[in-house]
Order: sequence, then C-alpha cells, then structure tokens
Amino acid sequence: MDAKTPSLADRARSAYQVRWSPQQRVLFESIAAAVCAYFLSASFEAAVIRSIGPTEWELAWVSDVVLAGAFGTAVYLWRHLATTRRELEERERAQLVVDTQLSIAADIQRQLLPPLPPNEHGFEWAAALRSAGTIGGDFYDFMPFSPTQLVVLVADVSGKGIPAAMALGSLRSAFRALARQSPDPARIVTQLSAGLYDDWRGALYVTCVVATFDLRQRTITTTNAGHPPAIVKGRGGLHFLRRGGPPAGLFRDTTFEQESMQLHTGDACFIVTDGVTEALDGTPLEHNLERIGLWHSTGDAARLCQAVMTRALAAHGPSDAAEWDDDRTVVVATVGPAPGPRGRSNGGTRYGHH
Repeated sequence: MDAKTPSLADRARSAYQVRWSPQQRVLFESIAAAVCAYFLSASFEAAVIRSIGPTEWELAWVSDVVLAGAFGTAVYLWRHLATTRRELEERERAQLVVDTQLSIAADIQRQLLPPLPPNEHGFEWAAALRSAGTIGGDFYDFMPFSPTQLVVLVADVSGKGIPAAMALGSLRSAFRALARQSPDPARIVTQLSAGLYDDWRGALYVTCVVATFDLRQRTITTTNAGHPPAIVKGRGGLHFLRRGGPPAGLFRDTTFEQESMQLHTGDACFIVTDGVTEALDGTPLEHNLERIGLWHSTGDAARLCQAVMTRALAAHGPSDAAEWDDDRTVVVATVGPAPGPRGRSNGGTRYGHH
C-alpha cells in the first residue's frame, strides 16, 4: 500500500469526525456503552455460574444483581446523555450570541471605512481591504485638510480579533482629530503615538503610513511608523518612502521623520499592509507587480488595486508557516494629466471591500 494512501481505519475515523455532529457522537457512544455493558454483564453472569455452580435460589439472586447493575448503568448513561445534550445546547446558544455580536462588529467596522475621495486634479483613487477573520485589525482612511490637500492613513493594529477591532475606533477618532489640525504627517503620527500609548500603555500598537497628497502642487509627503514602505512608481523608476520611526503607541516619547517627493503624470502610489507583503512570501512587492506587467503599462487606480489584491489573495503566505492568514489592505493613487482651469475628472469609485 502506498504510504500516502489512507488506511481503512483512517477513512472510518475521518468519516466519524467529519460527518457526525457532536450530538450524534454522544448518542452513538452511549448506545455502544450500553451494549458493551449488556454483554459484559452477561459474560460476568456466565462466569459466576460456571465457577460457583449456584443453586436455583442463588442463580436467581445472581441474575437479579447483574440485572440491577445493567439497569443502573443504563440509567447513568441516559442521565449522562441528557446532561451532555443540555451542555451542547447551551454552548450552541452561547456561540450563536458570540457569532451575532461578531457579525454586528464586522458591520460596524465596515461602516468605519470611508468612501473614496473624488477624482480631482488628475488623481484617481482605489482601495481594497480583506479581513482574515470576521473582524480584523487593518484600516484605511482619507481626511481632507483643505480643498487641495488630502491626508491618507493606512494602518495595521497589532494582534487580531476583538481587541484589534476595538482599538480601530479610537485610532480613527484620534487620526481624524489630528488631521483636521495639521496636514504634516510627522506631527500627526508623533501626537497619535503619544495618545495611543497613554490609552494602551504599549499593550497594543499600530504600524502605519500617513501620507499627505498636495493635489495642486502634485507632491506626496509621508511618515512610516514600522510599516511596509509606500511605493511610488514613475518614469524614473521606483521610489520607496521609508523614513519615519517605530510603530505608533509602542513608546511614550517618540518623534518621527518625514520625506516628500514630486509626483508626475503617469505615477502610481501604492500603500499596503504587511498582510500583502507576507502573503507574497517575502518577495518584494515590486517584483510581483513586475511579473504581471504593472510597471510596463498604464491604467486606472481601480485596475492596479485589483491586480495587487488578486495576487495577494492567490498567494499562500510565508513558506515556513503551516497555517497563515492575515488582513490584507491595498490603497492606490494614480496621477493623470492635470485638468484645465475649469476641468475636473469624474468621481472616484471604490474597487471593493472584502
């Protein structure tokens, strides 16, 4: 037999584990135990009769004792089955409550995601977010500071599940409040980090990129807080915007650096979370994009965003991880020709939220 071919016992065990519900397994085990108890009691009775050769009165006494023992065992198994069924029903009800609460939390989390900015001044926008579970720790936001300045946040809260999801609410509120006061990414992240540390004391932290786009001057200014770098693809090649500091909220007193660059017609800006880079098994993002021809073609932001997310979802993650999954987020901005004094591009469309 081939070593990879499952044995009959393996197939039976697999069918038992996969096809039977917990209630069915408990019922089967209880019936099997009762049958075994019956045969054991009969065997015990026969052995006693053979060994001591009882009289008719003693034989009746032995039979009554064995019958009473079998009846008591059956009653015990029945009560155990009833108790187990009640416990399973209570667990199912509790799980239903948890699933309902998680579903509501996921809906609230999706509602926190903003609509895409309008396609103005030649800029087009696209964003996609796919959570690993019902709720996740990735987040993106767009906050206008002025009619021609837009502050963008792409963030990943440490950890997963409910704690990370709860932290997103305070992260969004803090970011929006700070982005209303200043478009300076370094200042925003410095104050954001101090506030998050005061709230969480380093138990949770956030990796993020805050990027301010000046739509009229066509510049991008970024600060990177322990996050995969933003990538700007242009005619001059690839530019990685890495300057910044440690994850926000990890330390109390941290300052962040920022860097700026000029954007030109035909440029494309990519900001992703580490779920995308890890899904690609450590291969640099630009290499994967190069394989599907994105560096050698022009296209709208939605198509580029979809191409990156599709490749990230098709990948299997780090090769040394047996089971891996993580939230994956992609935000793309493309730069087209500047409109005339009275011109304006069409409104933006979101590629999708998964």
